[in-house]
Formats: sequence, C-alpha cells, structure tokens
Amino acid sequence: MNVKAKKAAVLLTATAALLAFALPQPASAGDEPPYFTADGAGTTAADFLNLPVGARAAGMGGAYSAISEDASGIYWNPAGLIQIPKLSAIFMRTQYVADINYQYAAYAHRLSYDSVIGVSVLMTDIGSITRTDISGNTEGTFTPQDQVYTLSYSKAILEFSDKDIDVSIGISGKYIESTIYHSAHTYAADLGIMTYNFGDIPYRLAVTATNMGGGLRYDEESSPLPLTLKLGAAISPFKNMLVGADVVLPKGNKPNLLIGGELALTPNELTRFCVRAGLDLQQMNDRINGISMGLGATLHFFTLDYALVPMGELGATHRISLTFDFPFRSPIFQRRDRSIFTKMKGISFK
Repeated sequence: MNVKAKKAAVLLTATAALLAFALPQPASAGDEPPYFTADGAGTTAADFLNLPVGARAAGMGGAYSAISEDASGIYWNPAGLIQIPKLSAIFMRTQYVADINYQYAAYAHRLSYDSVIGVSVLMTDIGSITRTDISGNTEGTFTPQDQVYTLSYSKAILEFSDKDIDVSIGISGKYIESTIYHSAHTYAADLGIMTYNFGDIPYRLAVTATNMGGGLRYDEESSPLPLTLKLGAAISPFKNMLVGADVVLPKGNKPNLLIGGELALTPNELTRFCVRAGLDLQQMNDRINGISMGLGATLHFFTLDYALVPMGELGATHRISLTFDFPFRSPIFQRRDRSIFTKMKGISFK
C-alpha cells in the first residue's frame, strides 16, 4: 500500500470513528428512547427521508453508498458526485404501498475538474385522509405531504489521490418540510467520504452520515430525525460485474446489512444493458421479503432503470427512473484513464 493509500485508509477510519463517537449511544435499560436498537423502532420522525431514490439503487437493495456515480449521489453519498461528467440529472417516480407515491428529481453540475455542485427535491403524497372527531363525526379531509430540498457539494481531495487511488468528500444541506394535519420544518446535513482504489481488482470504500440535524415539531413535542451512519464497500471482480454492501446503523432501529449486485452487457461503448438484484437482511428477518430486482438500459446519454421491490403482504412496489449524463462516460471501473479527476478533452468547465 503506497503512502497516499495509507492516508486515505486513515482518513476513512478516522471519519468513521469520529462519526460513531458523535452519534448518540444506545440507551440503557432505564433510559428512553432506546436508539440504535430494535426497540428504537418508531422513535424517530420523517421516515420519508429513508425512501430510496433511483431505480438502479433500489434494484441493488440499497447497497449503494460506495457505488453512487450520478446525480442520485445527492441522496446516497454526496462524495460520489465527483464522478459525474459535465452534468448529470435524474428523475424518478415510485408507486409505493397503500396508494402512497413519491417523486425525486436531482441535477448535478461540474464546476471544475475537482468540484461538483448538485440540487435535488423529494416530494411524497399520501393522498386524502378523512378527519374525524372523538365521537367519530367526519370533519373533512387532510392531505399529508412531505418535501425535502437539498444542496450538495463534492470535492476531490487531491492530496490523497494519485494514479492508484482517488479520494473525494461531499456535504449536503437539507430543508425538510412535513405536513400531516399540522406542519413542521427543520434543517439537516449529510456528510460522505469515498475512496476509489484502482488495482487488479478495483474497489471502493465509503462512509456516510445522513440526516444530522434538529427534530420535527408538529405540535407540542419534537421528534428526532432518522440519523443514519453507513459503512459501504463495492468491488468489481470482473469487467461487467459490480457487487456492493452497506452496513447500516440507523438511529431508529437495529443495525442492518444490505447487499446488491449488477451484471452488465456492453455491445459497444455507448450501450449497456444491466440486470440487478439485492438483499435487505432486516426486511428478510421481518418477513417483508427483502429481495429486490431490477433492469437497466443505457443508450448514449440516457439510462432507463426499473426496480421491483416486493413488500410482503403490503404488495410490490415499482420504481422507474431516467438518468441523463452528458457527455457520455463509461462507469468508473471500466475507464481507460482510471483517475476520476482527470480533465476530459474537449470539455469546458466554465
């Protein structure tokens, strides 16, 4: 391992340790609420912040913190935004369970060869719900809705990067607004670090901390956000194969493991067809299926992805997303020039 690789490993380890130390510790038996345990389920608000975005990621079971390489990195890991070409955009619509649907749109733009900025919006709609009083009398309807607006910035850490390893960092600021019957709003931040290791078998490592911020106060009491720490890894054992895994430490539940894989067929440099599958071990243990599947097709600048995510007795959910990357660049592990920060010929960053 060269000096810069050692520095990157130290950076990742130190960041993970710092975040773990900064997170509230699991509560003892006499304390409430018991965060970071199975007993913590339901103790955090704004669960819509955990709704996965991008059909590619959903098809891989959400094991995406070390894989994200387009505008959806604003959600998964802002450090991954550094991999986009000149610009990247994504739009997704999801038909969720019980007539719930949500939409996500994001745009990322390269400012220079070592910096990228991005914005996104997530909107959920649960539909109309009848409001009744304590006697059961109808008092009209209300429509719960949520919105999340995010601004992200990704930066290359050139001091830790060379021909064998690249390192990037990303940060996001969020404005969160939620309406049930009363409305609430707050601010939060995400932080991510990613390393890209280019050896005979290339791999990536990632650390993210999401939803760090104040709680939502709908009425009298404030409920905390679903703070989550992730440790991610991805490896490309063969040219057209990618495998990822995330260890998830959510504030409102016990630790979880996500595993996903992708196989690609590339008839030519501008065309790709992908098959994906993923596992969510917690959902499997809870008998909510936990298995996801997906397909993807890339033609020049456009990628269309679909994911099927069964939810047990709640039924299946369908996710479709369209991604636009300009100009076209091959996935990072398939590039002739292995550096993600190398200036691209013929592209102006002005």
